[in-house]
Amino acid sequence: MTDKEKMIVTRNEGREDIKTAFICSCPGQEEEKSGRLVNGQTGKNLDMMLGILSAKYPDIFPSASRYDYRITNSSEKIHYKALDDRTEPSAAEIRDSENLKRLEKDISGFDHVITFGRCADLAAKLLSASEACRNIKFLYSQHLSFMSLNSTIKTDINGAPIEKGSKNSTYKRLEVAAQKIIDQL
Repeated sequence: MTDKEKMIVTRNEGREDIKTAFICSCPGQEEEKSGRLVNGQTGKNLDMMLGILSAKYPDIFPSASRYDYRITNSSEKIHYKALDDRTEPSAAEIRDSENLKRLEKDISGFDHVITFGRCADLAAKLLSASEACRNIKFLYSQHLSFMSLNSTIKTDINGAPIEKGSKNSTYKRLEVAAQKIIDQL
């Protein structure tokens, strides 16, 4: 297996009593190093967002810890700039029939599946047509990286401008992203 073909073949199982799962894009450098999904700052941002969501909807989000939830990726292939000059999987990787079978198995039986980013959105749209996923409520969110949050969310939940780098700016952006998920419930 070449470096370009490296894969993380695991998923985060999560707790059996939680019926909400997450689809993220793909493993990156932090995930390759740690062997855990949604690691690094994106993972910390997910935990922060889960704190917001679990306070408002504890029946759907009973924990503020990402590893209590099922986590999978739209592709298992590792991508990051230094490895293959990419940070996202290709549409062909996501549409691959074996990949879709894996994803279907990963999320079947869940009530809610939240997607983070356009690659995860594509995977969910493809899966939503399958018999095994027809009863799942898919909720769409943006990627939780700093780049995505800072470039797309400019105002807080009350419409006030968020200054990049200001105190609590990430939290304010995550409140907005969490509200977008809540609006879809």
